[in-house]
Amino acid sequence: MSDLPPPSDLNGAEHHPIASSSKSTIPIPNPNPIPTPTPALATSARSRSSQRRASFPSASSDEILASVDEPPRPTAALLKHGKYIVLGVGGIWYTGFGEEVGRVLMDEHGWVRRTLLTAFGSHVLTIIIFLYLVLFLPWFRGYIPNYPRWQQSRRLRVLVPVLTVTILLGWTCYVVSLSQSGKRAIQAAKDAFHAVGHDESTKTKLSGEGMGVMRAMAGTTALYTLTLGVLGFIPYPDVPVRVKKA
Repeated sequence: MSDLPPPSDLNGAEHHPIASSSKSTIPIPNPNPIPTPTPALATSARSRSSQRRASFPSASSDEILASVDEPPRPTAALLKHGKYIVLGVGGIWYTGFGEEVGRVLMDEHGWVRRTLLTAFGSHVLTIIIFLYLVLFLPWFRGYIPNYPRWQQSRRLRVLVPVLTVTILLGWTCYVVSLSQSGKRAIQAAKDAFHAVGHDESTKTKLSGEGMGVMRAMAGTTALYTLTLGVLGFIPYPDVPVRVKKA
């Protein structure tokens, strides 16, 4: 008991740390210190960003339209469109597309022949629309339509959907009229239609000849590839690309 300090010293010892802790703060070290950027680091960062921006130049809309307006070189046009002509002619020859078309026109009758004639009509209409876009407007009206903005043009808003429909309709009618499966589908639909009216005398038999579906699809695609390749050789005049709303 004699080793303990007096009560006054105990009270002072207890009061002194509390008072000192309320008036002073103990600094806590930051586990992830943020380095202060130096002038050399900032300069190098700016130089790297400028180099990245310089490597990706942004072309203005006028430069893009100028590049579109520039007519292609004859060699580039020959390589670009000539390959489609070669592929189209080779595909038509390999699939026997021409011979099958002639056979259907000579031997088939009824809905098969009419479907093939519908394909011819759609194909001709497709060519007429393409000639209007790549021949009439540039050479006779003096401007090339801005096809990426076709919805802003009164002409293109009508011609682009019609062109899409004619391509799809013609392609489908070619495949249906030349393939055996397509002929059976046409005959089945025809028989079902006449069966509703109980007219059994109108049923006809198929010749049993025709191409396979895949061969008919390949031949039709080759025909349209040849068509686009030939139309691509029509030169563009030196006129601007613009949107014409009227």
